[in-house]
Amino acid sequence: MAERTMINIELHVNEQILDLTIPNQVSSNRLKELLVDSLSLVNIELPTHFSLEVKNKPIHLDENVILAKYPLADGDQLAVKEIIGNLEEH
Repeated sequence: MAERTMINIELHVNEQILDLTIPNQVSSNRLKELLVDSLSLVNIELPTHFSLEVKNKPIHLDENVILAKYPLADGDQLAVKEIIGNLEEH
């Protein structure tokens, strides 16, 4: 059985929910870079400083660990969480 390299997720950003297919062979840091680049093409701006939070599972993403190391699967939900100073805001 071939290992999957992409997963289908819902991304919660601002008041929107976007259906996206993302690579799982990248770290969350790299995914954030890809999201900034890709979403800017459709005029969706992400905060300058943000983290990605898994909404539907009790998982904390380490920024340097590839996503495939986590039990993420199709249908999971990630949220963009703006970081303001040392405080985080949805």
